[in-house]
Amino acid sequence: MVQERPTLYNFYDFRMSKILKEGKIGSFEIKRKTIQARTVLNMYDGKKGRILKGEYNFDYPIVTLLEDGHTWMSDSQIEIESVMGAVCAAKGNILIGGLGIGLLPTFIKNKRGIKRIDIVEKHQEVIDLVFDQIKSPKMRIIKDDIFHYLDTTNNRYDFIHIDIWASITAPMREIDTAREKAKQCLTPNGVIWCWLQELYNRIKERLPKEPIEQTQSVAIHEPCLICGKILRTDYAGLCMDCADEMEVSELYLRR
Repeated sequence: MVQERPTLYNFYDFRMSKILKEGKIGSFEIKRKTIQARTVLNMYDGKKGRILKGEYNFDYPIVTLLEDGHTWMSDSQIEIESVMGAVCAAKGNILIGGLGIGLLPTFIKNKRGIKRIDIVEKHQEVIDLVFDQIKSPKMRIIKDDIFHYLDTTNNRYDFIHIDIWASITAPMREIDTAREKAKQCLTPNGVIWCWLQELYNRIKERLPKEPIEQTQSVAIHEPCLICGKILRTDYAGLCMDCADEMEVSELYLRR
């Protein structure tokens, strides 16, 4: 059951590192750096909907958006791989919650069938740092909180993407709330997508329909979908620590 560590080969798209210039406005900063070869970091397998450790086998250039030194987003492997499902699903009139480094709008702006891309970002500093460098005639930036925008707009979208979390262990209830609010702005055949949607789907599929009594003890399980731990109790594919961070244990267990 030990996870095989993947090796990252040089086929990733580094366009954001080539597009975005370094700069700082207020507490936000765009910064370039290089992940050195043989560095082992979290990576994302979108097909399996899981986080796993992987090794970079070449010097990997990235651009990072930071707030007071804390990383919000980059174009590392985990970020690029986690957005590929959204790139494939994007269609028609699009709403994106969270500008970040502009990864998704940049990747889809020339995709066939894309009509308009509305991007909601609540931080003016991020807008000033990023948007002018990635904008196209199809894009419109809206300064607002995405939840407020979803509650107040009359616009309807064929695809809504929400990426407002910095952590891979964002609480499930926050993701559920975002999806519920997005439904009111969706066209009849529209699609809602959140960051790490495949991981979210795998966890949701494994949740019991009703909370259960926890009777199992620590045992060998398949690797946790996030940290890879195998000696653990099981909470919908997660270990106890990751389940607690995502507040999955509150959904899983009867109190």
